[in-house]
Amino acid sequence: MFRANHLKATIEAGEPALGVWLQLGEPSIAEIASLAGYDFLILDNEHGPASIETTIQCMRAAQAGRATVMIRAAGQDPDYLKRILDAGAEALMIPMVETAEQAKAVVAACKYPPEGRRGYSAPTVRASGYGTDPAYAAKANDTLFICIQIESAKAIANAGKIAAVPGVDMVFIGVADLAGDLGLLGQLGHAKVSAQIAKAEMAVKKAGKPLGTIPRPGHTLNDLAAEGYRLVAGTADAAALRLTFEADVKAFAPSKVKGARKDKKPGKKKKS
Repeated sequence: MFRANHLKATIEAGEPALGVWLQLGEPSIAEIASLAGYDFLILDNEHGPASIETTIQCMRAAQAGRATVMIRAAGQDPDYLKRILDAGAEALMIPMVETAEQAKAVVAACKYPPEGRRGYSAPTVRASGYGTDPAYAAKANDTLFICIQIESAKAIANAGKIAAVPGVDMVFIGVADLAGDLGLLGQLGHAKVSAQIAKAEMAVKKAGKPLGTIPRPGHTLNDLAAEGYRLVAGTADAAALRLTFEADVKAFAPSKVKGARKDKKPGKKKKS
C-alpha cells in the first residue's frame, strides 16, 4: 500500500537515517524492527533467501511502524526491478554499479515515462493498493528512493558521474566488497580502502548527492553521521540474534559447570 516515504523525507531534511539489515526474510523480524524505531529496513534480496512473495510479507509487517522498506535487489535486472516496485518497494538499493551508464539504466527501469521505461500496471498492483490509490502512478517517480551502491575501484573512479545521474538519490559506499576488490577482503580499516573511500566521498559530495555506508574500524555509526553521511546501517538480524543467543548461553555456562560437578560427587554405598 502506498504511503509517505519517511526515509526520503529524512534525507531531504538533512537528517541522518539509521537502518538495519534484514537478511533472514522473516516478517516478524521486520515488524519488530519497524516498531523499534528504525528509519528504514534493508530487506536484503542480494544475500538473503527471500522470494518476492516473502518480501511482500515482510513489507506488510514493516508497515506496523514508520520505517521505510528498502529492497536490496539481487542485481540490476530490469524485470526484477519492475516486479518488486509493483509489489510495493518504497526504496531500492542496487548493488555493484560501476558506471554512469549502469546507473542510468537502473533509473530508467524504475521510473514511469517520460523519466524512464517502467512498465505500467498501476491500477492492479499492490504498490497502488490494487488501484485504490488512483494517483499512485503520478507520484511514484517522485516518492521512490534509489540508492546506488559503489563497491569496486572502477566504481570509485566513476563515483562523481554515477552520483550526477538524474534519479539517483544517494550513493552508498559498500566498504566490504570494495576491500575485497582491492585484494584486502575483510580489511575494512586498511589505508588503501580508506583512501578509496575518501576519493568517493569527495566526488559524490561535489555532485551534490548524499552518502550512505556501513561502520568500519575507527568509524562508528555516530562517527559517520558526524562526518556527513546521511544513511547508515550496521546491525544485521542474523548477527544480532546470534550474538544474543551466544550471550545467553555464556551467561548460563556457570550453572552448567556446577551441574556437572554435582553429578560427579560420589554417593554413599548402599548396605547389602
